Amino acid sequence: MKPPRHHLLRSNGARQSLVLGAAMITSGALDYAVNVVAGRRLDPLDFGVFVSVMAVLQVLTLAAIAIRMVVAFYTASMSVGPSAPARVARFLRQVEAWAWRYGAISTTLMALAAPPLARWLRLPGPSALWAASSMVLLLYVREAAFGGLQGVESFLALSVVQVVQAALRLAACAVLIGIGWGAVGAILAQPLAAAVCVALSAAALRPHLGRRGDPGDPGVSWHYSFSTLLALMAFGMLTNVDALFVRRFFDVRTAADYAPVVTLAKVALFLSWAIGLVLFPKVARRTAAGEDTRVLLVAGLAAALSPGLALSALYLAFPGALVKVMFTGAYADPGVVLGLASLAATLYAGLHIWLNYALSTERKSYAYVLAGVLVWQVAGMWLLGRGDLVHMTLVMVSGGVIGNVAGAVTTWPRARVAGTSALQLARR
Repeated sequence: MKPPRHHLLRSNGARQSLVLGAAMITSGALDYAVNVVAGRRLDPLDFGVFVSVMAVLQVLTLAAIAIRMVVAFYTASMSVGPSAPARVARFLRQVEAWAWRYGAISTTLMALAAPPLARWLRLPGPSALWAASSMVLLLYVREAAFGGLQGVESFLALSVVQVVQAALRLAACAVLIGIGWGAVGAILAQPLAAAVCVALSAAALRPHLGRRGDPGDPGVSWHYSFSTLLALMAFGMLTNVDALFVRRFFDVRTAADYAPVVTLAKVALFLSWAIGLVLFPKVARRTAAGEDTRVLLVAGLAAALSPGLALSALYLAFPGALVKVMFTGAYADPGVVLGLASLAATLYAGLHIWLNYALSTERKSYAYVLAGVLVWQVAGMWLLGRGDLVHMTLVMVSGGVIGNVAGAVTTWPRARVAGTSALQLARR
């Protein structure tokens, strides 16, 4: 028998969703404020550099979120049964060691790649990318810790560390720009804040790491891990390729004027991050128990899409005025481009919900769907958008529509995993 609706609204899951949702909106607003501070205090050309490098870092961040999702999936699956605490502790200790080792390797590779990447993006030098490369190690360690907190459903701790990180980043950005560090200082603010976030996350996870026992291999599926990485890399490119594309194929001034569009459009993605964080472990647990989880999916899609659609209408009505109020009159009126970019971001928020639902039910095929959508979007932008921002953003909207339709086709049917024990899921 289904629980009454008022019980669902008063459930622990609903409260957790509200807490984490409020934290994600707060941290998203603070991160958004970083872009506003940078946009108002840097000159347009420096702000263009900042937005381009942050787009690169955002792609890497979304790829690193694959670590969080895999860790959350297996942690949630192991959190059932009398030996669950020992299994979880063993798994999280292994993940921590892995994150530090491979994070250090990836940081070195990013630093070596900075000079050629700076030339390809037509940046004035590699210093901004070197500042960003210091974030790579922290991405590995932070997302591993976030995955542990998400898997054990420690949403309060997850909320606090993200808000603290965002607040510190905003403060550091203002200070470093104020002392004359320019775009490099605005970028460096993120790893400085992330280092504090890693320390706080480690403290929050300490009670879950103290259990001993269960020395066996947790049996992480590399097929599942690869599918998760592929999906998040595709999603990361979908949501950031426009900033890189404009930087590469348009003149420097157009790239500078497009930077506020990127910043304002990303607001539509804020709430979907919070919804995905709560949706993922709850769907994984209910799927393991053989329950139908589509009611969670519908609620998540409605909550993720509604704010962005309203925001896109506002952007279409007052594009020039909004850019002038937020970023001063130094930037050109974006016209319809702002509303179209926001609509695309709203549709991407839907893709984020489909992605979380697909991975939490082990529907790995959606990763390949997103990769296909990315290929279409990049090809369409190359063929139709190299000389026209309106055409470019229309291609982005089409990619969002295709991805949402494909999500319904590939993930809506009732999950096949029914009655499977959490331990069997963890060792699949």
